[in-house]
Amino acid sequence: MTPDKIDIVYLWVDGSDKKWQNERDKWYKIVNKTKPVYDWAIGKERFRDNGELLYSLRSVAECANWVNHIYIITGFNQIPKWLNTKNPRITVIPHEQIIPHSALPTFHSTAIEMCIPNIPNLSEKFILMNDDTFFNKPLSPSFFFNRYGHTQVRFTTVKHRLKDIDKWIAESNNYEKNILHSARLIEQIFGKDLYSYRPCHGIDPYLKSSMIECAKHPEIQQQIHNAIHSKFRSDDLIQRWIFNLYDFVMGRAIFIRNRAFKAGRHKIIYFIYNLLHWNIARHSNFYCSDVTPAHKAILKSATFCINDSKNNSAKILNKNKQFLKERFPIKCEFEK
Repeated sequence: MTPDKIDIVYLWVDGSDKKWQNERDKWYKIVNKTKPVYDWAIGKERFRDNGELLYSLRSVAECANWVNHIYIITGFNQIPKWLNTKNPRITVIPHEQIIPHSALPTFHSTAIEMCIPNIPNLSEKFILMNDDTFFNKPLSPSFFFNRYGHTQVRFTTVKHRLKDIDKWIAESNNYEKNILHSARLIEQIFGKDLYSYRPCHGIDPYLKSSMIECAKHPEIQQQIHNAIHSKFRSDDLIQRWIFNLYDFVMGRAIFIRNRAFKAGRHKIIYFIYNLLHWNIARHSNFYCSDVTPAHKAILKSATFCINDSKNNSAKILNKNKQFLKERFPIKCEFEK
């Protein structure tokens, strides 16, 4: 039997590009009727390029050579200078090719993610990677899709803090708000309480046909439209977690608990925790912003994410990049 093709989709932007910065600031003024305020909606860490994509692609070449094709979605005519665009397994997808003209330009990752099924020739099965996510050891396609073709979604949990969901949403940060809005929409439609589930900032599998089906659902369609046409992050939107939750209630997704290795100053406590949860943690994603205190835990994980933070100094960014250079030193086919 011929194995199903599995593609990778990346979102990438070079936030240091002056033309892009000018466009962002211009549209922020148009949308918000004020000068840019660099908060969660437009903070530079959300667009900062620390060279992660190069090392993420090296991780794919090292650990996932079964990948069929790689699509890199980017806008404003940006293409990484080092990228080998002649490689037959790489395609750069401009925003204009998949996002409605009425929604352009956009500076909102969720808007772009909602349009991923519009990529020409995208395989039914694909995994979505941010440029700050990395494979850390050889993984088979079964890590992401089971024998029945269902997605295997790794999640974390939070406890119900409040029975009043509206109050819970009001007291949450933007990311939590968008997650909770997605969960509330699922509850309204299907009667399923999935508020405590959270994505784990990892490498996530999707089914193209299911995303299309979800986006066309009469009670979800308008929310998808709103997200696509939002140029910046907003408190009142859903996000791509809606697709994972939809697959779960439709029986197309298996949710697997993510228990990342712990690292830090409580060495004895964390040693015991890591030992007790070894079997789960070694197949889980590890998430951090600063690699220095988490170095050993990262190296044990199946995949990891080095997420940028507004608190990351130039020193931390340099150490993060040095770690990636040391972990993935071998040039791959996706580079010139």
